[in-house]
This record gives sequence, C-alpha cells and structure tokens, in this order.
Amino acid sequence: MLAIERRERILGYLRQHEYANVETLAGILDVSSMTIRRDLTKLEEQGMIRRTHGGATIGQFINTQPYSEESKSRCPEEKHAIASYAASLVSDGQSILLDAGTTCMEIARQLVDRRIRVVTTDLAQALFLCRYRNIEVHIAGGQVDERTQSSLGGNVQHFLDDLNVELAFIGCTSWDLQRGVTTPTEDRAELKRKMFERAGTRILVADSEKYGRYSFHRIMGLERFDLVVTDSHLPEHCCESLKWNSSDLI
Repeated sequence: MLAIERRERILGYLRQHEYANVETLAGILDVSSMTIRRDLTKLEEQGMIRRTHGGATIGQFINTQPYSEESKSRCPEEKHAIASYAASLVSDGQSILLDAGTTCMEIARQLVDRRIRVVTTDLAQALFLCRYRNIEVHIAGGQVDERTQSSLGGNVQHFLDDLNVELAFIGCTSWDLQRGVTTPTEDRAELKRKMFERAGTRILVADSEKYGRYSFHRIMGLERFDLVVTDSHLPEHCCESLKWNSSDLI
C-alpha cells in the first residue's frame, strides 16, 4: 500500500471515530507503529489532524495548502460527480475561468468537446486543454506555486483585471456555512476574490470532505456565490442549512 493510500485510510478512520491511537491504526493497516507515527506527523503538517499523546484526532483547522499530488487521491468519485454537473453548465461559445486544483482539473477533462475559451492559472489544466483546437486557452502568468503548480501573485491579478468571463468555477481548501469559504494563505484568498470579481456567474465547486473545516483567511461568505456544487455525501442537515441560508446548492 502506498503511503498516500495509507494516510487516506487513517483520515477515513478518524472521520468515523474522531480519535485513534497508534497501536489501533498499526493493527488495522498491518504496518509498524513507527510507520503510523510518520504518517500522523505528515498529516499534522498538512493540518489534517491533531496529534495527541499516543494517537491523533481529526483536525478541522487547515493551516497549509495541500500539494496537488496529495489532493489527487482524495474523493475521486466525488470530484468526478461535481465536475460532471459543473461541465454541464458550460455551452459552446462561452468564456470561462477555471481555478487551480484537482476538482477544476476534472472539469477541464469533461470540457474537451466544447468550443470555448478557458482562462486558468493551473499549469496542468493549460497543458491538457491546449491539445484541443476547439478550446482557446489563456494562462495567467506569475510566480509558480510548488504546492498547487499554478501561478500566484500580483501579476496574475493584473492579468485578470483586463478580462471578463461568463462563468468562474472556484475551488477551495475548506468551507462551511458559518465561516464561509477559506484558504490557508492571503495570496490565494486575494486571487480567488479577483476570479470571483471578473465573472458574471460565480460557482463554488467543493467536495463534502472539506465541509466543516476552516483556514486562516476568509475568501467570502457562501451566500455570495450564485451556485454551490458539492457531492451527495454532505450530511442532510448541512444541505438544509445551506439551502436556507446561502446561494443555490446542487
């Protein structure tokens, strides 16, 4: 079993049981206690859990941006479902903005038959989409962030200032009704606000695993989005609260 798969199973166990000690996890995964401790250290560094004496609890505060490679293995079916619905909103002839991240990358994969213009900050999305002659690709230049393999900074925002798009698909690290949409770093928060500003219709795409978590920088409240697209695993009481208090929820 790969380390990334093992850590996903650790997170799954913690979400179900809220706490686990090292010995329990080692037995479930059939690895040494030392291996589990290394996994817990890595997950704590990512802000996913909180270490305790002899074990760990699930973390709700996300203090660092996950690496793209780490995010790829999380909730693949959920991201596919979110992307399928999001892609269905895009029509030929439209200009859209795709945020960096694995969910928006999945949206990109499902848009290859459209005749559209796409603006992105994500290197992987740009490289993938530029192979299709029916898609005009614009990538915002700036400093490349090693965690997300996308461009960040003032130059990106200046680039976006001169553009107008019909749809913006915006991802996030964490979201909930009380704290809104949040992210660990100020530069990402500013960039996502700029993306929001340049679009006629603003759509949040976020899987249920990220709901109920929060990060240091608030991007904006959920009610400001025209549509929130998530997966079917969001608890029913959360769905009802979101539908009552915020924008449309799919």
